[in-house]
Amino acid sequence: MKQAMLFAIALFTTVSAHAATLTINPTGSTNATQTTSVDTGSTVLGSGTVTNGDEPWSSTYDVTTTEDTSTIIEWSFNPVAALTEATISFDNGVDPVQLFDISGDFRFTGLIYAGTVASVNLLNGNRNTFKYDVSLQSVSEVPVPAAFFLLAPALLGFLGLRRKNVL
Repeated sequence: MKQAMLFAIALFTTVSAHAATLTINPTGSTNATQTTSVDTGSTVLGSGTVTNGDEPWSSTYDVTTTEDTSTIIEWSFNPVAALTEATISFDNGVDPVQLFDISGDFRFTGLIYAGTVASVNLLNGNRNTFKYDVSLQSVSEVPVPAAFFLLAPALLGFLGLRRKNVL
């Protein structure tokens, strides 16, 4: 029993789940301002302001990661009704470019690979006055050994009950 407990304690101290670290850099905009609020971490944030005008606006951010990761990418607009049309482009440098025609807040998941630069773009947006935000969040997957922590106490309990009934 002591050996099983020591094994369980060793697993608790050696297995950990973490999300990949993302880095976001604003690389250009047309007819809009562009900033980053949080430029490194498992969640990164960018934002900007679009003013009235006749020409469309665009904004581009480059994203890198420390390890291959699924990433939730979300664009939001305030007020949301100010955006009537635009195209989101996502290029991870490996897979074909993804294009999405949008008319309001939009969220999707994309793969970002370590060692490549992914590009997240909003293209050909209409020019009304509003603020936009872009957030990218690395999705951490729960490793299979973590499930052991839920199963092990139950198994040890059953072994204890069985041992108690045998005696």
